[in-house]
Amino acid sequence: MLRITQFSMKNLSAILIIAIMLTIGGMYSATLLKIESLPRMENSLVFIETAYPAPPEDVLKDVTKKLEEKVQGLDGLKKLSSVSSNNFSQITLELEDGVSAKEAKKEVESLIQSVKLPDDAEKPKVLNQGIVSVPVYYLSLYGKEDVSQAELSRLLDDVFLPGFRTIRGLDRIETIGNSEATVKIKLNADAINQFDMTPSQVAQYIEAWLISKPAGEVEFDGSSEMIRVKGGLNTLYALTLMKVTSPSGDLLNLNQIAKIEAIDDSKFISRLNGSPAIAVHLYKTDSANVVEFTKQADQLIKIWKQQYPALSFDIVINGAVEINNSVSGMLREGILGALLAAFIILVFLRNIRMTSIVLVSIPLSMLITFILMQVFDITLNIMTLGGMVIAIGRVVDDSIVVIENIYSQLQKKQEREDSVILFATKQVSAAITSSTITTVAVFLPLGLVSDPAGTILAQFALTVTCALMASLVVALSIIPLMAKVFVLRQKKLPVHEEKAGRFTAKYSRLLLWSLNHKVKTLTVAVILLVGSIGIAAPFVKIVFLPDSEIDKTVSFEIQAPHDTSLSAMDDRMKQLETMLIEVKDPKGEPVFSKIEVLIGFNWEEKDFPNRAVLIAVVNDSLPAREMMKQFQTKIQYELPADYKVYSRIISALGISPSNSYEYRLIGNNSANLREASEKISNAMRNNPDLSNVRDSFSDSKTELEVLVDLNKARIYGVTAAQVLQTVHSWIDEIEMKKIMFDNTEFQTYVGVDPLHVNDVRKLGELRIKTANGVTVELHDIAKIKRIASPTSIFRENQQQYAAVTATINGQDTGGISNKVTAELDALELPAGVVSKVQGASLDIAKPFGEMLGVMVASIFVIYVIMVLTFGNAGSPFAILFSLPFATIGGIGSLVIFDEPLGISSLFGFLMLIGIVVTNAIVLIDRVQQLQEEGMETRTALLEAGTTRLRPILMTAAATIISLLPLVLGHGGGAVISKGLALVVMGGLTTSTLLTLVVVPCMFEIVEHIKMRFTYRSNSSKGTESEIIAD
Repeated sequence: MLRITQFSMKNLSAILIIAIMLTIGGMYSATLLKIESLPRMENSLVFIETAYPAPPEDVLKDVTKKLEEKVQGLDGLKKLSSVSSNNFSQITLELEDGVSAKEAKKEVESLIQSVKLPDDAEKPKVLNQGIVSVPVYYLSLYGKEDVSQAELSRLLDDVFLPGFRTIRGLDRIETIGNSEATVKIKLNADAINQFDMTPSQVAQYIEAWLISKPAGEVEFDGSSEMIRVKGGLNTLYALTLMKVTSPSGDLLNLNQIAKIEAIDDSKFISRLNGSPAIAVHLYKTDSANVVEFTKQADQLIKIWKQQYPALSFDIVINGAVEINNSVSGMLREGILGALLAAFIILVFLRNIRMTSIVLVSIPLSMLITFILMQVFDITLNIMTLGGMVIAIGRVVDDSIVVIENIYSQLQKKQEREDSVILFATKQVSAAITSSTITTVAVFLPLGLVSDPAGTILAQFALTVTCALMASLVVALSIIPLMAKVFVLRQKKLPVHEEKAGRFTAKYSRLLLWSLNHKVKTLTVAVILLVGSIGIAAPFVKIVFLPDSEIDKTVSFEIQAPHDTSLSAMDDRMKQLETMLIEVKDPKGEPVFSKIEVLIGFNWEEKDFPNRAVLIAVVNDSLPAREMMKQFQTKIQYELPADYKVYSRIISALGISPSNSYEYRLIGNNSANLREASEKISNAMRNNPDLSNVRDSFSDSKTELEVLVDLNKARIYGVTAAQVLQTVHSWIDEIEMKKIMFDNTEFQTYVGVDPLHVNDVRKLGELRIKTANGVTVELHDIAKIKRIASPTSIFRENQQQYAAVTATINGQDTGGISNKVTAELDALELPAGVVSKVQGASLDIAKPFGEMLGVMVASIFVIYVIMVLTFGNAGSPFAILFSLPFATIGGIGSLVIFDEPLGISSLFGFLMLIGIVVTNAIVLIDRVQQLQEEGMETRTALLEAGTTRLRPILMTAAATIISLLPLVLGHGGGAVISKGLALVVMGGLTTSTLLTLVVVPCMFEIVEHIKMRFTYRSNSSKGTESEIIAD
């Protein structure tokens, strides 16, 4: 390291050019870094999605089970789970850490090629991103003036959707509330029965007349021309008069057996602030950057606003806005932290010139960090920026120690020679190199932490490592050079003020007393340690990630009984909209700035008329979480008792909530699972610590079961397959191809009017024609009854399970989760049903356990590094005694500021392991230097204590004060950085104060033990020599 200093001292011009190049390169690299909320994580999931028009039981039997059997032996498969729902199967394969999802996708595609599925099942799609991805852009589109929903829908289809599809990184688009020009041909069941016809026969007649196909080519006058045959139905009026021939030969107009309606049809209803609208949700791919993705959408909307001034494009949620705000907030807090650190250094040094030299290390280290981030493809996110902000206080430490020792040696020697600067730098180079390497070495065992915590923390650690290593190089090269240029040219070197001397004298007396009373000193320290932890620990709340204060968007999901129509749901939602629009806060401002209603829609699946989602953006001055709880109660009060209301916060930063709780019941008997699910859900609903309780079985619906009587069917010569085909043709709506009527393109549907098949009696009167020409009604050969059927069937590792989920109320998610689990485990479950806890408890247990393992491993790593640095095992052992006392301030600060212990707080404790020992290293390194010069241990401790007191206090104070903005800030980064900053500030405060007395005491004890062993060893050798001589 001395060679770096010697080179910089001799090559002023070269170092200046390098510094300028690094500055320009760092500023340029900063502009190239991509911005996102959290580090991008490698996807360890593979999805198999299959559409199959059947109820959940049939989807499970005919599709899901067959695919599961084929992929269950996949190499690297960690967990296999599936959901079989109406018309859809989704299988999720969770892979072991380190297994490539892309390679696994190829292998899965190969495995399922030979699976034989029903003919009407679509080909399975194998994906690395499932349909459960979260939209990052919520747009509401509506007309300001006389723009109809039909015109709005046409513009959406013709202009806006094609435009959105050009966005790079688009996964899919979801639209709610747009209408489609539709022709519905509703067959009269009585009329077609009268003429002995079936719905499929009528559909075939219509399809024959809607034909428009090329018939081939023919030559006319030497040129080849295409001949196209088209039916004559080009107007709706012509369609109503279309001729249909019955089996008996009757020639009928279509309007004699059907009602024909041309409508603008929509399965969903969307409104924004009470006005009809179309909701557009844009989903990005897994690899796409949120900021770049939304920027493209913003540019399109900017153009369309100019082209279509009669339309309003209201952005309900833009995922990039809060990301940019969080990043700018973290930058602001970092700059403020740097200014505070500068002030502290100035207070200690009392010299503007020398303070300026030290402060050069902050911008230069950060700019070098930007270059390294660009090289390692690290993005700017709240984790990496948090790492940089936290590193700001630490990057000046090395420079402070160097400049402080240069300052001290120049005073002692009163010489203005380069050799003094070189000597002073050499004196501390080993100490600062060791302390910096020790600080970053604690991150080495982070490979033990699995995703998602592992990936999130890895980028944080890499950023801090880059900053600290850059600061070490700056301290050993730039700082001595600047001292040469700016300090040696001073006419007179400043001297220490008396006030600092008096403080040092008081410390020297305290240190001497502590060394004379080591047992008392260490006893008091241990009592403080055990007492503070014992008192504070019960008040510490445990959570994976704390709640974010910036999230202002609330989602209320309303679920009505299954027989609720779309129009009835719409009426209910209008009442709720009015209530929410009119409610005001104490200042007279609306509580909600935007209210979007999506009827017939929920987040998991669409086309449910009995469901609705209400998205409300809370006023900036109000707490969103409190408003959510308050208005969930109000909404539930306004609705009938059989309506259910669920609520959640939509995270602007894409951070999943860590307050979920899931009690999973596993078994293969559906009746027992239903009974167990009921018992558990009732117990959870009665628990005040839980809300939003829902279970997968309660979300069941009724379906009609047609049970064919084999004996009766055999008498009439009818098979179950014929019954299925007939029932299907009478209740299914056949989708025809699109066709132009009156210069408008219509989607055409043919089906029996629901009024004729909407109850059990009418369904039983369906006529089935037998092979011998006899007609029999359905109720003559089958029993029709209503049965309960789940909307979805869940399986994990090929075992069925029921999930009872809830939201944990309060910040202590770990404590509440454990308490709830203990209460539920005490309940007796039906035979064959076993339980398993998911959610917050699992989120916390695994990463917390891994982080504790990382901390233990880190202590061993830094001990080895210190042994190599000091050349003995005793001094590092004494230094390690500074670590336990960091927990006093770390835990105490969390309790005082009512901050829960989360994964970021644990990372703060990990950082403390590296930071805390640096002060002790600087102290003990000086002690050993003095011992090598021949000074006794006690004298060396007193001398090193007084000379290293100011740099130790200065570096600790600079680190602590620079973190203050992170504690007081309320930006999006506070979710990660606040707990971490509190732990480092509190832990560094207590450990620094106790290090100054505890470590010297332990060092003297260790030295005394070493001397006794040396004495005994020498005595033994002396005795042996005497025996040999005799």
